[in-house]
Amino acid sequence: MKTKEDFENWNEEMAKKYNPDKYHQSPNLIVRFIENKRVLKIIEYLNLKDNDKIIEIGCGAGNLMQKIKVGQELWGIDISDFMLKLSRQRKYYLPVELIKANVENLPKKVTEKKFDKIYCSEVLEHVKNPANVLKEIKKISKGDSIIVISVPNEKLINQIKIFLQKIKIFNFLFPSISKKMDDEWHLHSFDLKKIKSLIFNDYTIEKVNGIPYNWLPIRYVIKLKLKIND
Repeated sequence: MKTKEDFENWNEEMAKKYNPDKYHQSPNLIVRFIENKRVLKIIEYLNLKDNDKIIEIGCGAGNLMQKIKVGQELWGIDISDFMLKLSRQRKYYLPVELIKANVENLPKKVTEKKFDKIYCSEVLEHVKNPANVLKEIKKISKGDSIIVISVPNEKLINQIKIFLQKIKIFNFLFPSISKKMDDEWHLHSFDLKKIKSLIFNDYTIEKVNGIPYNWLPIRYVIKLKLKIND
């Protein structure tokens, strides 16, 4: 992806191919179970209050925003026109501001504000430079902001996929899922060690939860706090 336009066009194609609605509303009980567990853990970690200003970095089709019932206002940022169109069709519990922007370079309208609760779910693996996203999050964080990120544990996911393909049941269980997402929409492969190295300079980890279970961490949901330099 050499240019901004190339990346945006490619991302738009992937967004249409792997519409998150297919996962959140999947008829596959396993997929829906994992997605529900992830969403519930993110909301739990956010510890939402009535006067919170909340923002989702990479809001996609608004699936998670639609679940937020507590707060003062809710913002969603995404680079995809397709995703934002789906987001605008949803009904929300809070007043919502949806903005088209690259999450690696947030517009002034966003960076001039500070948010109490910030979350970025299943986004870092899709961007060119995940470190830039975390720097942008730092700009809009208060000293006591709660920040929650989630990433797929790509190594474990691929191991499971390979095993299921070997015993010839992958296509039966997951007919609409890519056999190897890091050959498709994922530009980065994360595990917990890589995430820790990525956030080390600016954030501390308060909590980590494996989704659906800590002994089977197909996803990681991580609660962060901004490091305050003396």
